[in-house]
Amino acid sequence: MPALQMFGRRWALAADDVPVLALPAAIFHALWFIFLVVGFSAIQKPGSCANTSSYETCIIGLFICFFLSTVLESWLVREGIKGSIFETEKRKRVVPLLYAQVAVFIAEVAFLIFGTVLIFRARPPCFNQRFSLWHSQGVIDVLVWTTWGVLIFMAGAVFVTYSFFPQYNSQKSWERRCRCLALCMCCSTRMAGNSGGPGTQADQPDPLGRMSELFAQVFEHVDMVTTDILATFLMAAAAQQCKRRAVVTKMVRQNGEGPLNLEAQSSQGPLMSARSTSVRELRPTSSSTRLLTPTSSSVSQASQASDANHMERHGKEAGLTQASHGGPQHLLTPSGIAAELKPDWTPQEAAQMQGPQYEEVDPHDLGEAAHFCRFAFAAYGYMLYIWSRPQMVGWCQLCCGRHCSCWTSPVRRYMQVMLSDRRKLPDLSELKVTNHMNREAIQQMTALPDRDVVFVRFQNEGTSHSCLPYFIAIDEHSNSVVVSVRGTLSLEDCVTDFMCEPVDLDEWIKEVDSSHQPRSFQDRVPEVKPATRDTKASGHSGILESAKAVLEDLQSTGILEGLLLNPPVRGSRVERDCRGWRLVVTGHSLGAGASVLVALYLRNFFPKVKCWAFAPPGGLADPHVAEAAQDFCTSVVLGKDWIPRLTVHSFERLRDEMIMAAVRCKQSKMRFFWGALFGKTWREQDLFHPEALVQGRANHMLQQYKSSSQASKPRQNRYEQARNFVPPGRLMFLRPIKSAAKERRSNRQYKPVWITAQELKREGVLISPRMMADHMPDYLTAVLQRLAEKAGVEMHQGENLNGDYTIDIPPSPAASPLRGKSKRRSNDMQEILSNSLATGRAFIGSESSP
Repeated sequence: MPALQMFGRRWALAADDVPVLALPAAIFHALWFIFLVVGFSAIQKPGSCANTSSYETCIIGLFICFFLSTVLESWLVREGIKGSIFETEKRKRVVPLLYAQVAVFIAEVAFLIFGTVLIFRARPPCFNQRFSLWHSQGVIDVLVWTTWGVLIFMAGAVFVTYSFFPQYNSQKSWERRCRCLALCMCCSTRMAGNSGGPGTQADQPDPLGRMSELFAQVFEHVDMVTTDILATFLMAAAAQQCKRRAVVTKMVRQNGEGPLNLEAQSSQGPLMSARSTSVRELRPTSSSTRLLTPTSSSVSQASQASDANHMERHGKEAGLTQASHGGPQHLLTPSGIAAELKPDWTPQEAAQMQGPQYEEVDPHDLGEAAHFCRFAFAAYGYMLYIWSRPQMVGWCQLCCGRHCSCWTSPVRRYMQVMLSDRRKLPDLSELKVTNHMNREAIQQMTALPDRDVVFVRFQNEGTSHSCLPYFIAIDEHSNSVVVSVRGTLSLEDCVTDFMCEPVDLDEWIKEVDSSHQPRSFQDRVPEVKPATRDTKASGHSGILESAKAVLEDLQSTGILEGLLLNPPVRGSRVERDCRGWRLVVTGHSLGAGASVLVALYLRNFFPKVKCWAFAPPGGLADPHVAEAAQDFCTSVVLGKDWIPRLTVHSFERLRDEMIMAAVRCKQSKMRFFWGALFGKTWREQDLFHPEALVQGRANHMLQQYKSSSQASKPRQNRYEQARNFVPPGRLMFLRPIKSAAKERRSNRQYKPVWITAQELKREGVLISPRMMADHMPDYLTAVLQRLAEKAGVEMHQGENLNGDYTIDIPPSPAASPLRGKSKRRSNDMQEILSNSLATGRAFIGSESSP
């Protein structure tokens, strides 16, 4: 950091990355140099064989080039490991040395070309007359071809580090990057141009243009290459862990010796609950009034003030919250350090010591969450179904489960259509193998018979390209009609996640139109419009577009309306009478965000609607909409899952933490990576400077970063409202109960509690190997079912369709909830990330890391 500037161009390589390429090249050239010295001096001297002068000239030329390359590359390694990331003045010799190395490479290529010509010439006669350990022809053969191989590898490295889009602070450059990536990934035209939907504004940029604008505003302040981002990310993780370790150590010391006094700990503050009185008392007749009334202005103002002063408090890393009355810091997500420092404490006592007393979730809510989480998981179809099972077991269960229903059910449905109306041809989707597999996976994961899976919308078959796949099912166990929306599973879905600019929700939530006529289910869904200063309710742009497309598809099919509003019609797809039943809309990740907005709109027509949002996006809607949605929406967040914590504000705060960790870091990037690779446990005093001692070039870069951030604020007003977005509804938080380091992950426990969205927002993103593992829907489903069983909730197994089929139930609390392939792949990912973290403590093998 910053990127190298050579030949008048910015390269995707920093000066402290050069040793990674220079060290292998130096070893190669040094070995050949030693071999040539030994060969010339001890085995056979030049000129002992006639007609070999040209061969020996080539060897001597390469010998000199190798000597110079060894010296220069060793020097580059020495200079490249000097200083930390921001101490660029200590590596000022790297660029001149690279220019000298380029000149040597040119000479080396010239001698290689000469040697290649010699290889294809006729050999001198003396080469065939006697045996010798040193033959110039043989040396040339090996030397030339091995050197060509190394140079081809180096040319590939140069191609990779060549920056085709050198401007890191230009929106045009970021847009070209996104379009090049979309082209390489063979993405659909929706990513490359305007989606063309009815809600698309003519003057609105296409999705890739909107993504590039966001990336340019986030990364324009500091010149960072890819390795810098990775290094600062891991340094921020180490800084978070050091900070959390210090806070927990202080808590343990304040508590004193002996067992933990839970009664005294509980008396330090009131019971923390997500069910605030203001929201409960807010029950006007109009839902629009309820949604737009600021019920927690004091909390929001305090949060905004804290956010505005964040960069002025460089030492406060994410994961620490302050008590409302100036009390001590506490941790929403407990650390395992307490159980390690106090072996006589139970994990429950250690977790209780680190935070206030939260309201526990009652078994009924927990059982309902576990039940509908299976529907949210099932929306992903056969891909995650196979992923969550060991190797070929998933394929066998999918193809042969329920007495081979994956093959017999399509034939049966095909024959039913043909026998009911021979003039009518079946839908072409009935002939797609992947559609059969998706439908079978849905039925096996939800334990529903064929007749209860009423409708499945497969990939790219909706009325709009923005329409997420979903399915409609009848759940007789709970007397519910379930609409389950799939989450992120493609690159297009990732683009939808990144389109986070705020849009207007006022028209979306009001009960009557401008003519004061009651709404009808078939009325046109409101357009997606950018939020303005007069907007009272705002939400995530990309998710709202997806929710709008799902609603339009529901209107076009008429199935939901036929099930819940109209009497059944014989011979149609809607033959069940579900009038009076409740509507449940659910989803995971992106699907959770879309399901919340879908339920918010459908509430005008189906008052009994209930939404279960599993791991919803943190930047979904403004606090007033999210808090008022507690009446019908419940969000479930597991441990350190990063998606519900990720908002525009938390992302900027994470970026600030990364920059501050890099500024304070004492070690060079290569030494830090080397230590992380081998699991080195860094002490804070060995890795970071005290904040007061940050000076020199690092302090200059920090001041430049702060000035750039302040100067760009007027251009970032478009995302100003999005900085306050929070997860929707009541928040059921599965709080991890950390155990000691010697205990394996099979003893990982969770305590379901109610928290507020502001508490989750204040804690921010916690960098950990668990941040992605806790987001996986199969793991979340298994944890919820395990907790429900532990609470004594009887899990519904569904209809026993074939006499021997039952849905998989997660292992007992003593066993790991992950199974098979998902377990192994999660282990691999967590092991890699754990070894990369600066503290070197494995999050998977033990639960002691912060």
